[in-house]
Amino acid sequence: MALGIEQLDDFIQAYLQRYVMGKWQDISLPLQQYKFASRLFDRAKKDEMSTAYCKWKLKVRNNDNFQVVGLYHRDSSNRVNMLTEASMKWAMTTTNYHYDIDEEVFGQGAKQIIDYMKLQEDGLMVDFFTGMEDIMFGEGPTDPAQNPFPPCSLLWWITADATEGFNGAEPSGFESVGVGNIKTSDYPAWKNRTFSYTQVSQEDFVAKVIRSMDKCMFEPPIAFPDIVSQNRPNWELLTTYSRIERCRELQRLQNDNIGKDLGEYAGSVYIRNVPMVNVPAWTNIESINARTDGIILGVNWATFKWYYQSGRNMRKRKPFQHKDMSNVRVRAMDDSGQIVCFNRRGNFRGYSTEAVAEAA
Repeated sequence: MALGIEQLDDFIQAYLQRYVMGKWQDISLPLQQYKFASRLFDRAKKDEMSTAYCKWKLKVRNNDNFQVVGLYHRDSSNRVNMLTEASMKWAMTTTNYHYDIDEEVFGQGAKQIIDYMKLQEDGLMVDFFTGMEDIMFGEGPTDPAQNPFPPCSLLWWITADATEGFNGAEPSGFESVGVGNIKTSDYPAWKNRTFSYTQVSQEDFVAKVIRSMDKCMFEPPIAFPDIVSQNRPNWELLTTYSRIERCRELQRLQNDNIGKDLGEYAGSVYIRNVPMVNVPAWTNIESINARTDGIILGVNWATFKWYYQSGRNMRKRKPFQHKDMSNVRVRAMDDSGQIVCFNRRGNFRGYSTEAVAEAA
């Protein structure tokens, strides 16, 4: 039975989330994988903050009162502020869909209406995740005063430098305020590791990746209540498809796995048992984030988190009437959050000194 127009808005609001939609095949998505959805988004465990900024604490120094003493030694004691506060602006996003209540489907039965509206609802969520994927693998904010201020990206947190070592300073435009309002000139341990390479070879590429993984591991002498544990790294080597192909060729030229350094198992390439993962957002030449620098990003996902601003976690509004079209209803979803890295020196970034052309 068809619904009357006066019943439509309340029907959609009341039943949209409860109905099992029909089936269709989705070929609308341009990328093969979506890392934001799989790595940072967790609907079951939402980390929220009710503060005006996204804030967290960093321990940056110790009192250093250890002494070797003898008889009648006079003690000396020093007290310092061991913590500093990092902060980032919240990034607000929105997406929506709309429909006209005179569309043909609304003269059909309830099942057809809900199938149609569930298609729009799922499209709303896909728009959010594809938009966040573009942001996550882009360059990130360009200026502290940028308005509107976007979510930060992996490349914003993990910066590049040609020199091998912990040289990943502030992203361009943030030299005066620091990364998360923490200046690397004040705290060198707030830099990520960097290197450049010319060829995908054992000495110029594989060895530098392994060296970076080894040197980005910092094990404390005692257990600390860290925000993220430093003892359980969650590594991935994010890169483009051409880098994986070159490593696969390198491994086969050796006629065997290169010891425990480089190997291929079940079709995947590993360096020191860490998978090299193609990032379609960087590889696909049609992507707005397509890269030609042969990037290799050593990401310890244990050091990253997506925080929500309290009260703005995927907030959906009841469909409302469009201000200029009386028969059109708009359904919007607002979100506010930020991508945060708690330990920059636990990550690294390398790139090729020669331009790399990715295949279509």
